[in-house]
Amino acid sequence: MPPIQLIYTNVSKFQFSFLVGLISALSACVNLPAVALPGQDAETVMRWSDDHQLIAFLMPSIKLQTAEPDLSSTSKCLGNELSFAVWVPNGLVIREMIDYRSSDTSFNFDPNNSGGINLIRQVYDSAIAQDFASSTLIYQRNDNTPRPSFYRGKRYGYITQHFLDRRQNITQQRAVSQLTLVPLGQLENEIQLDKKI
Repeated sequence: MPPIQLIYTNVSKFQFSFLVGLISALSACVNLPAVALPGQDAETVMRWSDDHQLIAFLMPSIKLQTAEPDLSSTSKCLGNELSFAVWVPNGLVIREMIDYRSSDTSFNFDPNNSGGINLIRQVYDSAIAQDFASSTLIYQRNDNTPRPSFYRGKRYGYITQHFLDRRQNITQQRAVSQLTLVPLGQLENEIQLDKKI
């Protein structure tokens, strides 16, 4: 059998590199895992959590009140507690919450906090982390109680809260940081509900 010979054409190095890059990008997209986000169905979110490196597999929650999540999980992340909660009435996600409990009181879900942005990137992806990082604070109460802050991104609404976990004794006090994602159209309703409290 004669040796295989390469056939050269008039394809430039740039065109060849572009084609290789395009093929690589397309094959990477085919293998992308599902990203659990508001508006998706419960089955997609369950599959996503099953393959996730940080989020433990979501299980149905025992709901004592209607405000509690339908699905939840708790796992360890860098030695700290990471909980993930999902509300799926009628089978579609209407909100999701990351709850991170850490002895590092500087950690926070804030558009300017690199630790918080990095955790969002690891839980979701870079697009959601960037959307939150460039979001605008649109409402925050000015009283001294720990209250949520409401941010409007281009893709989602974000509600953050940061407070000390009072259940721990004083020597083991942990900071609790929460980030809730809601559809943009639901953000104003969330603000009105907070104003009534």
